[in-house]
Amino acid sequence: MDDTRTPSGRGDDELVARLRAADPAADATPDLDRVHARLAEQTGVPLAAGTPAADGTTPVDELAAARARRRGRTRWLQVAAAAAAFAVVGGGGYAVGASGAPGTASDTAYDTVGAAAPITLPGAGGAAEGAPEALSGAATEDARMIAPGFGGRTVFSGDGLGTEGASAHAWAFDAAAVVGAETAARVAETLGVDGEPRLEWGQWVVGPNDGTGATVTLSVDGQASVGFYDRAWDPTVCTASADDSLTEDGAAEPGSDAAPMPVDPVEPDPADPSVCDPATTPTGDAAVERVRTLLADLGVDPAGYAFEVFEDTGVEGLVSVQAAQVVDGTQTGVAWSVSLAGTGVQSVWGALAPLVDLGEYAVISPAAAVERLNDPRFGASYGGVVPLAARGLATADQALQEMADEPAVDPEAEPTVPTTPEPGSAVAWPVQQVELVDARLGVSLVTLPDGAAVLVPAWELTDAEGTPWSVVAVADDQLDLSPVG
Repeated sequence: MDDTRTPSGRGDDELVARLRAADPAADATPDLDRVHARLAEQTGVPLAAGTPAADGTTPVDELAAARARRRGRTRWLQVAAAAAAFAVVGGGGYAVGASGAPGTASDTAYDTVGAAAPITLPGAGGAAEGAPEALSGAATEDARMIAPGFGGRTVFSGDGLGTEGASAHAWAFDAAAVVGAETAARVAETLGVDGEPRLEWGQWVVGPNDGTGATVTLSVDGQASVGFYDRAWDPTVCTASADDSLTEDGAAEPGSDAAPMPVDPVEPDPADPSVCDPATTPTGDAAVERVRTLLADLGVDPAGYAFEVFEDTGVEGLVSVQAAQVVDGTQTGVAWSVSLAGTGVQSVWGALAPLVDLGEYAVISPAAAVERLNDPRFGASYGGVVPLAARGLATADQALQEMADEPAVDPEAEPTVPTTPEPGSAVAWPVQQVELVDARLGVSLVTLPDGAAVLVPAWELTDAEGTPWSVVAVADDQLDLSPVG
């Protein structure tokens, strides 16, 4: 291997360092005890972490130790991404529905807030373009969706479904009414960010973009997506410190396995003493009321949202509140995520564009929706459709459970060679048969080819086991089925 370094190597190292710094999972450490236990169960080999070795010593997780030594100061981009994503992957919380009535939250972010789960259509492009992907409806826990390209050749039939069509409203996000320098300045003023709006990379920005201060972004997209992050209001700034294994110039100490960091991390002082006092961060009703007030100050009517509070964010003193948009009793997949710390706000992400009623659209019957599922124009392309009713973000526990459920491989078993087909024999072409027995009409977020975002009527059809399948409900004569391009 050629380890010769060239003058350009320094620049390459800096690029790699920046990429690593922006990785929200850079400091994640796997639960090796659990992984080893699962592997041992499957293979019969005692791999459990912490098992004494033959010499009586206990193996050490060198990877985790090295990561701990390198942890040091958390980069602002890492923290911003993690804070934005928590609302859809966090643990149990406190839920308040759109009606304002409190309830007990479970480990899901959508089924406990008093409204039906979002309906996500295949190929609808419904993710909020300016927000982190984890905040879109397609990434939220328990969102019902179908995805092409796996386990195809599915044929749908219906049993006992209605044959009468109806009508339902559609809505559009009026981004054109709010996107601009004036709105960016107003949002920045509301959130206490100094500076003049400027256009950068297709979005309006107020404040620095390097983590040295609070920043507001307003994306020029179909939902007028807003982002805000202030590292000085992050509780982790209270305990952050330089990596002890690095010297002042960023070089690793002799004998240390820590990689040098050519880009010095930015670490502001806490904005207020309350940042470092977890007891001052609002929880429960107080957190919901704080976010309701903030949304109203931003020009968003909180009455159209269902709220859930996540107090166990993994960062002491940081409380995350998710406000899920609700239309006609169905969550749209659009949400605001606000993280509170002390008496201030650490981060805000959401869609600022107001909804405009597009009027009533003709809706096909549930029985016709079943037939539409068999039409490749409505999602059954690229090998068919498969329900993904489980969580949008698979957990490590789920992955490990799948490993445990797989039959163990017998090392003594003799491998079997597939039988050679006989001339003229039928070609195996398995087809999955799905019978749908129930239907729910709601709305689904769709991004149009020009980038505009709309909420359109959609059917969620379920089989006898409750597995959901979704399809657009708008009648053919009100769909523009023009060829792509």
